[in-house]
Amino acid sequence: TGTSFAIASRIRAHWGNQVRLLITDIFDENLVTTTLLADGFFKVPYASDPQFRTTLTEMILNENVDTYIPILNEEITLAASLMNDPKLSHVDFWSSETHARCTNKSYADEWLNSIGVRTPKKIDISRLKGDVGPWFVKPRNGTGSRGTRILRLEDLSSLKAEELDEMIIQELCRAPEVTVDSFYDASTDQGYSYCRERLETKSGVCTKARLFADKELNDFAIKIGKNLEQRGTICFQAMKNQDGWAVTDLNLRSGAGTAMTCAAGYDVLAAAFACRTGEDYTRFLKPLTSSEEFYITRQYSEFVMRRQL
Repeated sequence: TGTSFAIASRIRAHWGNQVRLLITDIFDENLVTTTLLADGFFKVPYASDPQFRTTLTEMILNENVDTYIPILNEEITLAASLMNDPKLSHVDFWSSETHARCTNKSYADEWLNSIGVRTPKKIDISRLKGDVGPWFVKPRNGTGSRGTRILRLEDLSSLKAEELDEMIIQELCRAPEVTVDSFYDASTDQGYSYCRERLETKSGVCTKARLFADKELNDFAIKIGKNLEQRGTICFQAMKNQDGWAVTDLNLRSGAGTAMTCAAGYDVLAAAFACRTGEDYTRFLKPLTSSEEFYITRQYSEFVMRRQL
């Protein structure tokens, strides 16, 4: 993933050969760009495959891994479970039980409300009187923008009850659409947030952004970090409703677009690794003032992985 490549890039840039970096993927090595930065590669089953747990555990033990950084929701959930394995007590899993529960968007929405973070209002179509929408619909267990739709009452009425049970129906929010890269260290109660207005996206990943600071979104980031007992970097999406900013999605990890924040000089990815390994992370971070803003674009790079003669 772009997220994995960004994390590996920042670790390698700042720690060089001090870190032994191992990469897993479902594809062959010659199709995984991040292997260019790695010391080892392991082809693994899908994270949703029951065999993945066994494969990952064996790799961690055989390779003496002491840090595991999950990216996919299934990996985040599994990592929280592996924390309880006595054989793996030496491993720092970047996850927790709360992280795992919040991979379910319905739970995350209720959890955010419980800690004082505003989310879009949920719609109960059984109680609607005359309002035909449209509304924003997303799966309870989804990633990125997959499965999201804008539907009206007539569209929802044609769906089966079991389909509706797997959906969250919310009010439509208005632009701007913003991703907040949020670093927080629960051990010191120190946090930094950087807001990226998504000016252009391709395949769900931000390619043009405006980086800025916002007090309300920073307050949300601090509340999330404190209650998540966060040690490192995550990101969340926000848009506007009639009451102000509302968090539309919570990611229990950094994003593919987080590298854009790093490019502006706010290296939240290196800071996360420093935080988890007990190093000084403040050298990578500084506050973004209300008067500052950056415009950042990204272009694709090409990597020749293997040449066959």
